Amino acid sequence: MKTFIQRSVLWSLCLIVMSAWICAHAEEKKSDPTLAQYLEQLQIQLDHTARRVNQPNTEGSSVVGLRGAKQESASKQLYWKGKKGKENVTPDEVKAFRAAVDQARTGKNTEAIASLKAFQEKYPKSALIPEVQETLARLSASPNQ
Repeated sequence: MKTFIQRSVLWSLCLIVMSAWICAHAEEKKSDPTLAQYLEQLQIQLDHTARRVNQPNTEGSSVVGLRGAKQESASKQLYWKGKKGKENVTPDEVKAFRAAVDQARTGKNTEAIASLKAFQEKYPKSALIPEVQETLARLSASPNQ
């Protein structure tokens, strides 16, 4: 019986140690992505937003039996995922931000930083400003600058 208790305690300790190790490594995996990964994710978000700009609008079509207020076309209702409220993003903002991200992705960090700063000056109330600021911080901290 004493051996059984010792084995149970030993297995319990092993499980606790393994659980702690798994949790510690799970936290490491949640760390910030590299600059290249961040820029890739940002590019994907911008691509999705740009696609909304290029969708055909519904102004020429009609729906029979639909009542209610006239809605703005989907291409004019751009948004940035994760933003609260109706903070619209204009196609020009998306285009400017995409150009800066493209510069950063091709290693032209100095030009990208200049483009992002120009974006901040031109669109100070843009819904993209938090992402612009984060991108600037990451590029400024990058050794490739």
